[in-house]
Amino acid sequence: MELTVRRKAFLEELPDLVRKAVEEHGTALKGIEVKEDEKGCYTVMIIYDSELRP
Repeated sequence: MELTVRRKAFLEELPDLVRKAVEEHGTALKGIEVKEDEKGCYTVMIIYDSELRP
């Protein structure tokens, strides 16, 4: 089953957030989407397969 986790972050926090997602979900990670809002904050959607998660 594919699941999505949504996180809010500022630009300087994005690299750490992405690194943590890759480490936490490993090969189950299907994708990461980053969208900026009008206030300069980012919404990060971390998509992973819950059945493959280590």
